[in-house]
Amino acid sequence: MIGMKVRYDIGKINLKIRNVTLPDADDSYVLLTATDEHKNEIVFSLSHEQAQHLENELYEANRRWKEYAVHARSSLNEEYAAEPDNENKGDRVSH
Repeated sequence: MIGMKVRYDIGKINLKIRNVTLPDADDSYVLLTATDEHKNEIVFSLSHEQAQHLENELYEANRRWKEYAVHARSSLNEEYAAEPDNENKGDRVSH
């Protein structure tokens, strides 16, 4: 197998797994298709081991992203709660 490292910087991508063969077949592979919003497409042929490794990496990246999003949201909420309420001061009507 030829080893290669490639980095693609693309946004709003959809990933699809297609044409998965049985892991113990003679010519075993997994096709991963990446498509962007302009219908540009990249197809990767992976071994089952590579596909499993990629699945683990994507799972970890998604977990870290969710963790960051929760932390960022709670930080924003804390900052917002700490700010004094300056809206409508002096506009209150007392009875």
